[in-house]
Parts: sequence; structure tokens; C-alpha cells
Amino acid sequence: MQTFLKSRGRPVSDIKKDRITIRLSPEVTAYFRATGKGWQTRMDKVLQDYVATH
Repeated sequence: MQTFLKSRGRPVSDIKKDRITIRLSPEVTAYFRATGKGWQTRMDKVLQDYVATH
């Protein structure tokens, strides 16, 4: 009989991201948090778009 152990936490992603601490204005974090679940991913996308155009 095989026993399968369920791993804890998030699944491992092929895309590696840096874990950092950043200080943002309350207005910025309130805006993105108000957009719901996934707000950090959306913030990352906005920053990626900025980097690509500058």
C-alpha cells in the first residue's frame, strides 16, 4: 500500500521572485488591496510594465 503525503504551503513555481521589504504610501497599498485577492501580483505587473517602458 502506497501512502501519499500532502505537501504544505504553496506549490513551487518555475518563476523565482525576490523576497524584499518595501515601504509604500498608504494610498498605494489601499488602492491595490481594494482590487481583491492577487493584489501583489497586479502591483508586480504594473511595475514590470513601467520597467519595460522606461
